[in-house]
Amino acid sequence: MEGREEAQEWIGAYQDWCTRWKDFLEEKTRRPDGGWEYTHERLVRARNSLNKLIRQGLLFTYLDPTWDQPMPATTNQIESTNARLRQMLRDHRGMRLTRRMKAVFWWCYTHSAHPQPAARILATMPTDADLENAWYNASQTHQATAIIPGWGDAICWNELHHTTPYHNTWD
Repeated sequence: MEGREEAQEWIGAYQDWCTRWKDFLEEKTRRPDGGWEYTHERLVRARNSLNKLIRQGLLFTYLDPTWDQPMPATTNQIESTNARLRQMLRDHRGMRLTRRMKAVFWWCYTHSAHPQPAARILATMPTDADLENAWYNASQTHQATAIIPGWGDAICWNELHHTTPYHNTWD
């Protein structure tokens, strides 16, 4: 979208689409337990998500005239950062967890807009003990809900998918 007028046109066309397909989106299917669910649940959720963003005025925030500079229309910049972080962690996957966390901190510090000198970064970097305590506290806090999987609590991708006859069990 180039301007607010185009955004309004898009929202109008979207609302026309919702009106046209209302009956289709409202179709329900009986579950085995006797309850009902939307037949096209994922599409209904997407529609509801868009409706919420439109109601809150958040769908085209990058076009907001109160911004003092042009805003990017996509999140590609953050996704490229995340991709580089994931690649760095893949390259160093033999490190223990606390070292990997410190590597992420270090990467973020050194790739910021105004990186600090190494001595200052090291002075503010959390210690191994700080990271281990934070991880321990988080695992204790969420232990009842099992949000943080422990060793052997989760399914490993390569236990279910082997693309070659040579098993990659070290990854």
